[in-house]
Amino acid sequence: MTEPHVYPEAYGAAHGGFSLVPAAYVFLVDDRGRVLLQRRANTDYYDGWWAAGAAGHVEAGESVHAASAREVLEELGVVVAAADLEPLTAMHRTAPTGLPVDQRLDVFFACRRWKGEPALQEDKATDLAWFDLDALPEQVVHHERFVLDGWRDGTLSPVSAFGFAADADAAPTPPTTADAARAEVPGAAAPHEVSYGAASARDIRELIDFWAGAGENDSRPTDTPEAVERLLARDAHALIVARLDGRIVGTVIAGYDGWRAHLYRLAVAPDQRRRGIGRELMRRAEARLAAFGVTRFDAMVLAHNDLGRSLWSSLGYAEQHEWRRWVRPAAT
Repeated sequence: MTEPHVYPEAYGAAHGGFSLVPAAYVFLVDDRGRVLLQRRANTDYYDGWWAAGAAGHVEAGESVHAASAREVLEELGVVVAAADLEPLTAMHRTAPTGLPVDQRLDVFFACRRWKGEPALQEDKATDLAWFDLDALPEQVVHHERFVLDGWRDGTLSPVSAFGFAADADAAPTPPTTADAARAEVPGAAAPHEVSYGAASARDIRELIDFWAGAGENDSRPTDTPEAVERLLARDAHALIVARLDGRIVGTVIAGYDGWRAHLYRLAVAPDQRRRGIGRELMRRAEARLAAFGVTRFDAMVLAHNDLGRSLWSSLGYAEQHEWRRWVRPAAT
């Protein structure tokens, strides 16, 4: 057998300018189907959030299987065999920063066999706990939550993408068992599914009408098409909308000024509330802002909006009593 070829130096200089940072993730799974997560700390990245029990970069010359086994030993103190690593997905991931460090290839595994008792070995985490896939904590690192949710629901593709705005709207959803069952029943109607994506200029008039009916703050300045157009021109992906049968049923604005991350205009159509739309909008908004590297989110919530306050509280937000919002009209 001939030796594998290597790229010539000139070819590498012409085509090797872009690279992906490879990383390995391992979810240990116990005999009850629970996954082991660690609460991150002291990393300046998603500190306080839950993440895979073991994860880390693949070193030069190291296979992703060897990296996975090494990370499990270093972070949890247990030994796993490469043969026991079950592939979940290989994720191509990016972030709006465009920085080289944000161009990733993340390979996720599940593992149901190991030697030893898992325990934290490093100061990069403060807690270790088992969770059912249908009872995950609210704050799970966003791209890892994407994997866990898809794994639980049976919709996770062997090759996935995360953080690409165009792909998020265009990527087809893999068929589920329920889809197959409906296909076998003549005349069975497909369920009404909510889709999510960035608003565009063609949505402006509908957005104005939607906020007039779903908004909670009668004292806010009057919404105008010009104001929404300016927002979209400045940050085309800040305004996230939920649609049902083509109509807008939810919104949130995830704004970032380079210093602070702001969340506002979280609204859901009254007839669509308590369906998880607001929660999913927030998951997507936080994922967008976290990709910029922000360390804290803040939200504008009306004091008398009990339903909204309940949602924000359930998402881990807390009222900051030592601060008050001060406003005055801009000069005209």
